[in-house]
Amino acid sequence: MDFLNYLVNNIPLFCISAVMLFIAIRNIKVRRRESIYFMVFTAIVLFLSVVVFFEKYAQKIGDVTLGTIFTSCGYIFRPILLFIFVLLANMEEKRSRKFYLIFGIPLIVNIIIYSFPLFMGVPGISTLVFYYQANADGTASFIRGTFLNFFSHAICAIYIGLLFYISTVRFHGKHRRDGLVLILCAVIIIITVAAEMLTNRNDLLNIVCEICAMINYIFIISVNTSKDPLTNLYDRRTFYEDVSKYGNDINGVIQMDMNELKYLNDNYGHGEGDAALQFLANVFENSLNRSIMCAYRISGDEFVILMFKGTEEQLEKSAKDIKQSLSDSNYSAAVGYYFISDKNVSFDEAMKKAEKLMYEDKAHYYEESGHDRRKAI
Repeated sequence: MDFLNYLVNNIPLFCISAVMLFIAIRNIKVRRRESIYFMVFTAIVLFLSVVVFFEKYAQKIGDVTLGTIFTSCGYIFRPILLFIFVLLANMEEKRSRKFYLIFGIPLIVNIIIYSFPLFMGVPGISTLVFYYQANADGTASFIRGTFLNFFSHAICAIYIGLLFYISTVRFHGKHRRDGLVLILCAVIIIITVAAEMLTNRNDLLNIVCEICAMINYIFIISVNTSKDPLTNLYDRRTFYEDVSKYGNDINGVIQMDMNELKYLNDNYGHGEGDAALQFLANVFENSLNRSIMCAYRISGDEFVILMFKGTEEQLEKSAKDIKQSLSDSNYSAAVGYYFISDKNVSFDEAMKKAEKLMYEDKAHYYEESGHDRRKAI
């Protein structure tokens, strides 16, 4: 009867999880990493729902061992769940080993701390974090130990703070809708955690995290439709949408046009040309300041970077970084940039000025290297 109640009470969670798994499996070929993360996330959510059931069941039947095991699992996996959500919040960002080291070590420490209660009967260790006490009526009660019992809560707070940081970075300047979704999810999660603490429940976060994850995943897929499939930069349509929406915030433009693309296609095949465009797109993406800039592919070999409320130094640095990266490669691109320091200069005028400088750079390239020539591969 208890298990039947568990199934009935978690029907919404099962339905959402089924939808999540269906979407993830359906998109695993095109978005493999994100899909795998979401499937792992869903598996942990479902596992935590089972943990909650057995915690309550153990307390009801007075099984101290069963209660201790599943309560430890709950404390261990809840921070892991939030950490995965943080990773899902910005999958496109490359994470360094230092990032995983800083934010991964607390998870390891958390596992160690919440393993202490499993040493049942060992004085000074088993009761250090929490323990279960058998009652005369055949039930069992959860008893908090020292301040270490709140270590898992502290880690969860750190990850929620990190989620807020990522949200504000993505909200600043460009594509505010990206950050807005994350901020909304972070607020909902915080409210849920507070509700659990006030009502002494531990089953709300599972379904809320799953709902937020599904919203975020669907949003990622929708954003993907606004990107160029070859280079993964934002496409021409998104460029015009962003200019229309955030035109007042744009104060810098970088225009780029690849040199010798036709020569590559004619002499080495379109596969080589596509590889060159992908390489250039990667250079552009790595050279821009992600918090205030966006890169777009607006035609075959033409690219634009828009800067939102940045400085002239930041714009110049990105342009120079692009030229430097390309000088160390087998490819070349003409680059022109313009910083809008005068409010009377319109965006269209800025584009024309950047385009003029770009064509001057292209003319210089052909003058130096000769037409239809490229660096040796």
